[in-house]
Amino acid sequence: MSRNYDLSDPTDLELLKSDFEAISPDEWQEYIDLSLEDGYKKKFSYDERGCLMIARKKALYKGYPSPKQMVWALKLADKMEELKKGEAED
Repeated sequence: MSRNYDLSDPTDLELLKSDFEAISPDEWQEYIDLSLEDGYKKKFSYDERGCLMIARKKALYKGYPSPKQMVWALKLADKMEELKKGEAED
């Protein structure tokens, strides 16, 4: 899902919002929980977990974080998916 968004382009901002909406609050919670598990805890910083929590809160109330926060949250979600995929292959 990883894309490069031009935050000054209205079309890219709409794509960003669409990609953000594609992740449910429950999925954000799963990412938060995963970031707190022993095997993953050191791979995510306090700020990254905070970003995931903001994303979950905004998704829960049908809002949007700032565009930069949305990009960061989506990149973290991609990182989580890669880690889960790598774990499944092992």
